[in-house]
Amino acid sequence: MAPQTIVELFWDRTQTTPNKSALRYKENGVWTDISWADYGTRVRSVGKGLLALGFGRGDKMSLLSKNRPAWHVADMACLSIGGATAPVYATNSPEQVAYIVEHSDTKIAVVEDLDQLDKVLKMRSELPKLEKVVVISGYDHSADKDLVLSWDDLIAAGSALPDERFDDARTKVGPNDLATFVYTSGTTGPPKAVMLTHANVWFTCESGRKMIAPPDPANARTISYLPLSHIAERMISHFLHIYYGSQTWFAESLDTLLDDLKEVKPTYFFAVPRVWEKFYAGIQGKLAAADPNDRKVKLALSAIETGREVTKLEQAAVDDGKNLSDARLPLGLKLKHRLLDKLVLTKLREAIGLDQCELPLSAAAPLNPELIWFFHSIGIKIAEGYGQSEDNGPTSWNPIEAVKIGTVGKPMPGVEVKIAEDGEILARGANVSPGYYKDEEATRELIDSEGWMHSGDVGELDEHNYLKITDRKKDLIITAGGKNIAPQELENRIKFHDLISQVVVIGDRRPFLSALITLDEEKVPAWAAAHGIDGDFAQVAGNELTLKELEVWMDSINEKLAKVEGIKKFRVLDRDFRQEDNEITPTLKVKRRQINEIFAEAIEDMYDKESPRSASVPAPERK
Repeated sequence: MAPQTIVELFWDRTQTTPNKSALRYKENGVWTDISWADYGTRVRSVGKGLLALGFGRGDKMSLLSKNRPAWHVADMACLSIGGATAPVYATNSPEQVAYIVEHSDTKIAVVEDLDQLDKVLKMRSELPKLEKVVVISGYDHSADKDLVLSWDDLIAAGSALPDERFDDARTKVGPNDLATFVYTSGTTGPPKAVMLTHANVWFTCESGRKMIAPPDPANARTISYLPLSHIAERMISHFLHIYYGSQTWFAESLDTLLDDLKEVKPTYFFAVPRVWEKFYAGIQGKLAAADPNDRKVKLALSAIETGREVTKLEQAAVDDGKNLSDARLPLGLKLKHRLLDKLVLTKLREAIGLDQCELPLSAAAPLNPELIWFFHSIGIKIAEGYGQSEDNGPTSWNPIEAVKIGTVGKPMPGVEVKIAEDGEILARGANVSPGYYKDEEATRELIDSEGWMHSGDVGELDEHNYLKITDRKKDLIITAGGKNIAPQELENRIKFHDLISQVVVIGDRRPFLSALITLDEEKVPAWAAAHGIDGDFAQVAGNELTLKELEVWMDSINEKLAKVEGIKKFRVLDRDFRQEDNEITPTLKVKRRQINEIFAEAIEDMYDKESPRSASVPAPERK
């Protein structure tokens, strides 16, 4: 019989392509391979160790580590014996870790190192159901031996267990079994535990293959760098990697991503908007810093403009219901573009390691359409998608052959999408979660009696069934005058300035719209030097020239909007938003409720009639 779960397919891979490279990671500066056979051997060893510790079908395992092969091994070991994984963001605080470990009924926690172990030990008194903690690396056996053991100890514990015991457990894993929790990082309130079954995962893999698969899946490669606790990274670099039999490379860190990309040269690549924004800013910064009269700079600008002309014609074809390849390009433009692509554009793609990328993807938050236009113009045809943890990642995606800029694509094969009377996006399909763990009330709010999942997002479908997101239902601002405002659209426009990192628009039940702005920490030094501004980050943020620059930019935004939609006042913060202060999620989305609470004083000041249009304000000290 053909596999019905990712577990079955994983073990098929270990038998059918045992010598093929599955995972690659850097060790002492050298890329090292793990074959499918070796991957299977490691999973079996860890799985037997878990069984020896009394972990079995229906039990829960928390997984607290950065991206590394051991993460995948531990996860597949847990799933292979009928357990369910509760991934935890490596950046979470001890209190946040304890919440997930306790709420998920975790029996065994696997942590990366001593720093992560300390988070668990600090909260040990609040975790009565936790029986064992396994430390992947660096454990010196200094903690309670009845509670903590090393990775090697875990493997040793299972070494005497017969393989048949593991295989018997593996054959009992079925489609309807719980596979994992995804704790929604959320922008408000405590996280909820989304339950995902093996059937949810399998359906998503099958649906993805029909719409957004790499051209040559078996020989494809991607890079793992976003938190594996996030469902998009989990699907793309872990589950889909198994499904396709492709190769996953592990970035050394987010800081080394650009260098890693140049070595990996992924054939498919997923990034959240903030990463694409960084790439865009890097390219634009180099072009802006160069001599505008330099021949190479002129050639680069000409190439980008030619690419944009091609993109316009491609988008016209998609608007007519056709594919990008159906665009009617004049012969002269076609030849010019082919030449400039070879001379210039391919070098721009090489500069960010995406010269071999055939499937560039973006999701998790809206991406400014102008950025997508730019990347399409240089030959990186970003396909934007949309979904949430509650439907295992994707609701819709742009087919790579017919990307429609400004939309998040068409419903995934097998997924129904409709727009409710109030504009909310509803989805129904086999990818939709059974609900939230231990929260029946929230589950009833999520999924109605007809099986429609209520996304909480507002959108519309066009004549070709492309979905456009207009805003979060609960984020809609209703001004004191009764006007409904979609803040994300405004924020994306404002963020397009090179100096700006994050924007939060304020105005619910207020007389006008205002905004909190943070500056890009990487761009500030060059900006200050170019404008003769001395001082640290905070002094640059508050400098008159900086504020004037942003006022002029805000004027250019406001003049294209209705008066009620314009930003009347803004405040520039003396630092960027920080995850450790609970201001942004691990995927770099702002937490509106927290931002409104933390910066309440600065917000109130903007609504004082006597306060200036713009000013810099210090962020409150961390408590």
